[in-house]
Amino acid sequence: MLLSSFIKRGAVNTQQQARRFYSTVPLYTFDKISSGFCALVGNTPLVRLGKLSEETGCNILMKAEFMNPGGSVKDRAALAIIEAAEKEGRLKEGGTVVEGTAGNTGIGMAHVCASKGYKCVIYMPNTQSQEKFMMLRALGAEVRAVPAVPYEDPNNYNHIAKREAERLDNAIWGNQFDNTANRLAHYHGTGPEIWQQTGGKIDAFTCGTGTGGTFAGVSLFLKEKNPNVKMILADPPGSVLYGYFKTGGREIR
Repeated sequence: MLLSSFIKRGAVNTQQQARRFYSTVPLYTFDKISSGFCALVGNTPLVRLGKLSEETGCNILMKAEFMNPGGSVKDRAALAIIEAAEKEGRLKEGGTVVEGTAGNTGIGMAHVCASKGYKCVIYMPNTQSQEKFMMLRALGAEVRAVPAVPYEDPNNYNHIAKREAERLDNAIWGNQFDNTANRLAHYHGTGPEIWQQTGGKIDAFTCGTGTGGTFAGVSLFLKEKNPNVKMILADPPGSVLYGYFKTGGREIR
């Protein structure tokens, strides 16, 4: 079929020429066959941003976390949280993962649960886009929309998720904001990757934050390797950590 298609398109004129053509086509192979979604999380490339690097006289590199299989850095935290629960015996075969999320962590959780055979229940504020709801449901998650209320309110989506997990047998609450597995995913993964990819030649690291897991884990690792590496938080006014640093630790909300 392939030989015929090349001949019909005029790439080669005869079967003999086609065979000679194919003998020169290189075969591209991967080092190994990955065992499912989870095996593909992490080990994302660094990309040099040419224009910004030239304008600043620095090598500015971007960690391409969108190349994680679920499309974001949150795949790392989702996988780490679930695997930590497995190792600790809190989550067993056929179990349920419950999480409160308004962003990509839920998508990562849904992917990992689908790969590992767990039920995934996501509580999300009803102010989120319909595309998020559709994506999560397409991945097999049970999505429950709840009113958007402040964290201090007992009906905040995170608190509802916690209560639901406590009510169920063989279930965990992901608790992404306070679960140290989130930070450790980046201490053991993202940070070492950056160090290895740069050959240890890194002067500064910056990122925005949601839970703070990426920033905390990468910072801990890089600072252990070189205390002189600068860690720069890029967060807008109104964010939790912006308020914390702006007020010298007096305000967290």
